Amino acid sequence: MSTARKNALQLVHYLRFKVNFNDAGIATGLKKQTLPKGSLITGTDVFVTQAFNAATTNVVTVGSAAGSNADIVAGADVNEAATGLTQNVKPSGAMLGPLVADTDVYAQFTQTGSAATAGAAYVVIKYIPDNDLNAGQ
Repeated sequence: MSTARKNALQLVHYLRFKVNFNDAGIATGLKKQTLPKGSLITGTDVFVTQAFNAATTNVVTVGSAAGSNADIVAGADVNEAATGLTQNVKPSGAMLGPLVADTDVYAQFTQTGSAATAGAAYVVIKYIPDNDLNAGQ
C-alpha cells in the first residue's frame, strides 16, 4: 500500500512512475501512487520512451480513479504512438483545486486494433503539498 509522501520543506514535490503496455491490470486502471490531502497539482509531464504500437489507437490516461477517469492526463493530451516529452498537462475536475483527501493515482492504457507489443512512458506529476507555515493567512 502506498502512502502520500510529503516533505516538510516548502518546495514542489512530485510523483514519478512508469507505465508499460503490458503491466498487469493496466487495461482497467492500475494504482500507481498517492497524492496527499490539500495538494495542488501544477502540471504533469509524460515522457514516452518507447512508442505504444497497437494497430489503431493507443491511449494512456492518468486519473484519480481506476477505469475511464482521466482528470490528470486525458486521452488527447499525449501522442503515445511516438517517443517524446509532453510537458505541463493541466488537471481537470476535482484535481484542479486543493485535494480534499489523500488521493490515489491510477494509470490506464487502452488500445484498439491488433494488440500492442511495445510501449513505455514515465509520468511525473508535479504538486505542492499543503504545508504552509502560516496556514489561513
